[in-house]
Amino acid sequence: MEKDNYLKNAELSTEQNYNMIDGIPNNAPLPVPQALPEEKPKYRVKEPPAKRRSREREER
Repeated sequence: MEKDNYLKNAELSTEQNYNMIDGIPNNAPLPVPQALPEEKPKYRVKEPPAKRRSREREER
């Protein structure tokens, strides 16, 4: 036995023609896939400050 499509009646009532029955209600456009977030360029990332030796250590 074939499974019934639960959206079939909704699509039958919203489509303008019976030849438009394709599984997408009222021929709505397909959702656009989300773009991946862009990576930050390397030159914009701050580098950690250079480590400095303390004056006390220099005097020893």
